[in-house]
Amino acid sequence: MAAKTAAKKAKTDPTLTSIAQVIMEAEDLPDRCRNMLIDTLPFSLMVAADQRHEIQAAVVEMVDQTLNSKRMAMEAAVATEEVKLSNLKASQGEVGSKTDGAEAAVASQKEVVQASKSKLAEQTQATNASWSTLSDQRAEQETLNAKLAVAQAEKSALASAFEEHFKPMKEGAAGPHFKGLEPHLKSIEIESSLLIALPSSCAKSKEHRGSFDLVVLEELEKAVIKKIAALAETVAAETPASAEREAVIQASEKAHDLKKAQQKLLVADFEAAQKELTDRDATLSAAKKAALELQPQIDATTELMEKERAALADFEVGTLAGFVKYQKATTVSDEAAPAGVAGA
Repeated sequence: MAAKTAAKKAKTDPTLTSIAQVIMEAEDLPDRCRNMLIDTLPFSLMVAADQRHEIQAAVVEMVDQTLNSKRMAMEAAVATEEVKLSNLKASQGEVGSKTDGAEAAVASQKEVVQASKSKLAEQTQATNASWSTLSDQRAEQETLNAKLAVAQAEKSALASAFEEHFKPMKEGAAGPHFKGLEPHLKSIEIESSLLIALPSSCAKSKEHRGSFDLVVLEELEKAVIKKIAALAETVAAETPASAEREAVIQASEKAHDLKKAQQKLLVADFEAAQKELTDRDATLSAAKKAALELQPQIDATTELMEKERAALADFEVGTLAGFVKYQKATTVSDEAAPAGVAGA
């Protein structure tokens, strides 16, 4: 009679159904053992503890072990997710620290880049200014050297013409010597009236010259000598001045080369600073990406952990608690026995 009652109640008892489900899912039990436990479960567990046969007690003990194994597995699953969540949060903290450090490094490097850029701009301006100064000095030197060369050539040509044409003509020779002097007459200072008379006076031989012709020749001689002297003074003054200017140019060239070298170094520093900033930006981006990738993992792990905890709690207050009630139920009194157990 008790067996029939237990079998009847087993069909409608949710506790037994949930216990049977746990037994079915117990992978560490052989199939025959699982089937045996499920078949004998209502005939063992629903019998009061003080009335169970030795075999029934053994079945209940095996079910107890199976349920406790289930509980420990669920606790282990919760613990696993807790450890995983803890590790993820620790990683999140590390990534956060790395992100903060990377942001600080980027900000610091931006200051370095800006400072390097300012230094380079100042040096570039100084280099350009030195090049402008050097270019002006070279242009001035070229212009003044050209004037010096003209003065030297003119002095040499005028002195040669004076020796070759004027002196013979003054001594009495007439004729073609005036044509040798004529190209130089434009550069000497002589009165216009005398200049007009020159061709006529120079064409006469010594014995045919009058007092006016002599005056014309004397003034021409004075003007030529004065011009040669003036050109000599110019050459004498400009030659050392040219050397001084050349020395200044060489000093400016050295100064400009030094500024160019400094500029080149600053360009390299600026490029290195920019590269470092690019590298630090990449590090920051990687840290931010890692932080973004961690959050979904943390959320998913948290959700799974809560589900595992909820499942464990449901198991403990449901299946396991129900089992314990049946496991410890006795026939002491109807009031003390769990529902469906007294008088079983």
